Amino acid sequence: MAKHPETKNEQTQTQTPPATPPPAAPVATAPDERFRKLTLDEAGSVFAYGDNSKNGVTVNRIDFIRTAWTTGQKARGAIAKELTRLIGKKVTYQIVFSATKGTAGGPPAAVAAPAAQTSTEAAPQTNS
Repeated sequence: MAKHPETKNEQTQTQTPPATPPPAAPVATAPDERFRKLTLDEAGSVFAYGDNSKNGVTVNRIDFIRTAWTTGQKARGAIAKELTRLIGKKVTYQIVFSATKGTAGGPPAAVAAPAAQTSTEAAPQTNS
């Protein structure tokens, strides 16, 4: 016996499409810290830029860090302390490190002092 294709088509056409789930409730997120802005005071302007021309100017935190690292040649720890002072919230060393990693700058490298000679090396021994 042959199957009736008409009845099969009717069954597939009467099926309803799957229901879509209701939209999820929005999740409250913290503000994005990567693009945080800060307003420079006179000390902050001199710290990073070497002059007070940026006094009162709002800059990106990343720009301040990179400028203090390259132009101001400040140490990472000092930059973190200055940011903490400017923002009023603790800025960790890791944030400054991630912003300056792979970038030329920072304080000049300390020149290692030559090793001092010990008394046995300084005076050669003679066998008499």
